[in-house]
Amino acid sequence: MWQHLTDAVREQQALFDSEIASWIDGYTQEGGRLFCGKGCSNCCTLAVNCTFPEALRISTTLSESQAARILGHAGRLLSHVREVADLKSYLRMHRQEIGHCPFLDDTGNCGIYQERPLSCRALLSTRESRWCGLDFAQLSPEEKRAFVESLDRAVTAFPLHYVAATQERGQALETDIAREMANRYGFSLYGNLPYLIHLEREHGISGIIPQGFEITTSFLDQNDLLNPFLLTLDRE
Repeated sequence: MWQHLTDAVREQQALFDSEIASWIDGYTQEGGRLFCGKGCSNCCTLAVNCTFPEALRISTTLSESQAARILGHAGRLLSHVREVADLKSYLRMHRQEIGHCPFLDDTGNCGIYQERPLSCRALLSTRESRWCGLDFAQLSPEEKRAFVESLDRAVTAFPLHYVAATQERGQALETDIAREMANRYGFSLYGNLPYLIHLEREHGISGIIPQGFEITTSFLDQNDLLNPFLLTLDRE
């Protein structure tokens, strides 16, 4: 039932990896430098969103220990997300209260690296790892000004230090996957990666989605699983 979409995810990931490698080659040849590396992991406190087909593909690859961490992570998310009123508060809560991605292993490396979503693949840092884990609200005005002035606006998603081109391309590929899902089921589902995997592993949401938008929405609502910071259902 879902094979067509999960196969499409694999194809999009392979295409994106090739495009990213080409972009990095061109950037470094022109003197640019990226600071992403094995085990840096500070960006892994960010809230990671993806399409449901991406999450579904990942959900089939998990070890027992990864599945257990997902369950605990989702529980913390649901507990804390009810206390936030806006997106800014949610993002701060996610970083400060929820912590690192449940897929990080004991060495700080990604445990699903080959299957990681497009949004993770797209995030390339033009600054050292410490900037990826920093709360900019804690910087002085002078420090913020110096950081912003140091950025290459032609490359970064200003005023952040991440590469704009790869993020834009990743978002376009996500849109393609969401459109494919909407064409097949009448709506797309997008949201927090661990939470989507939790919905699949604990609630079998992939078996409910084909029943339609109303039934899916009703199921999520009745089970207190429908939260605007964690899920977006976009009707075709």
